[in-house]
Amino acid sequence: MTVFLDTAVFMYAGGREHPLRVPCRALLERAVAGELDAATSAEVVQEILHRFVAIRRPELGAAMARDVLAAFEPVLPITHGVVRRMPDLIERHPSLVARDLIHVATCLEEGIGTIVSPDRGFDEVREIRRLDPTATET
Repeated sequence: MTVFLDTAVFMYAGGREHPLRVPCRALLERAVAGELDAATSAEVVQEILHRFVAIRRPELGAAMARDVLAAFEPVLPITHGVVRRMPDLIERHPSLVARDLIHVATCLEEGIGTIVSPDRGFDEVREIRRLDPTATET
């Protein structure tokens, strides 16, 4: 079973001390070691870069983006099929932001049924299952 890793997993793993830092790092280590079948997308890389540019730390964003691209080569693309799912998803889940729904659309398009994220907003999407990064079953 392939799981999709949300941006938050990477940000917590690479960030300052936080209760999610250790579990997110452990998830990434398992994925890199091949013990966890995991994928991520071009949108996740874009979100990482966006955040670090916004806080004026582009060098950290570039380093993290390179690490993600190397570890998850190839990242899942944002295709026409992914974007075509967005209007319906936005109408059905108006409380979720578009950047989260593009992750949902990517999962649906790629046949991935599980997203790993601390964001409980994904719980309202019936088509996918959210796993918390601290879950022992991840």
